Amino acid sequence: MKKNGYTIPELLVIIALLGIVTIFGIMKASYAFSEVNNTEEQKQAVKELVEHASVSYAKSKEDWNKDEVVYVFAKEVAQAGFLFEKDEYNSMKVKITFDQEKNTFQAEVVE
Repeated sequence: MKKNGYTIPELLVIIALLGIVTIFGIMKASYAFSEVNNTEEQKQAVKELVEHASVSYAKSKEDWNKDEVVYVFAKEVAQAGFLFEKDEYNSMKVKITFDQEKNTFQAEVVE
């Protein structure tokens, strides 16, 4: 009798090997993408986003004392709805001041 094809154990071994190779490939790719996401440009963009959202947050507060410097956490700004809530905002502290000459708020991320 002539044998055409592979047996079930042979197919299982091939599928297992392909699975192992795929797992290592995904691990390497995810590591490469995690390095891309932590660039200095992205960190600067997040800082600027938090600063602009904090200015909008300060403008929305009617009982804001414009003579004092106020520190808020970015998490508080996110909970107020001016930012999407992310874990990276948990440690960000924002200094908000009011510029009397320009009649505008200014925000600066202080870490």
